[in-house]
Amino acid sequence: MNAFTARVESIKSDEFFSCITIRVNETSFKLIKTETPKWLRIGDEVQCRIQEAAIAICKGAKEGSVSIENHLNGELHHFRKGVVLSEVSVDTPCGMMNSLITTDALERMELCDGCEVTLLLKAVDIKLIPVLDSTSYEKCKDKLYQVKQGE
Repeated sequence: MNAFTARVESIKSDEFFSCITIRVNETSFKLIKTETPKWLRIGDEVQCRIQEAAIAICKGAKEGSVSIENHLNGELHHFRKGVVLSEVSVDTPCGMMNSLITTDALERMELCDGCEVTLLLKAVDIKLIPVLDSTSYEKCKDKLYQVKQGE
């Protein structure tokens, strides 16, 4: 499981979905949720998790030609080639990220150590978890308690 820490920049909601924008260093990501987590606020620090199989890899210029908005550029650091699937490790501004792709795709794309790639992360596949320390735990507990009282 890939994980990185980010800060919530904005939250837009309509009657069906929420679009949550987060930032890691200079990189922004959009997440789509059926509803905004009740504990989430703009400015919150969150941990983001995404499974290896949910990350697609692109090599070459594809900006604008794919519908996935979350692009993360990086350098292929290492790959482990299997008969059917291959694990690819990419060094990105969010840290090391792993993707699980077919070995056929690895070979067709001619991926190799050191090549530049773009990771594509679907907005619905990124999970949010609150970052809690001893002081934020109390704040989070209070927020959750207030929500239950107000329901």
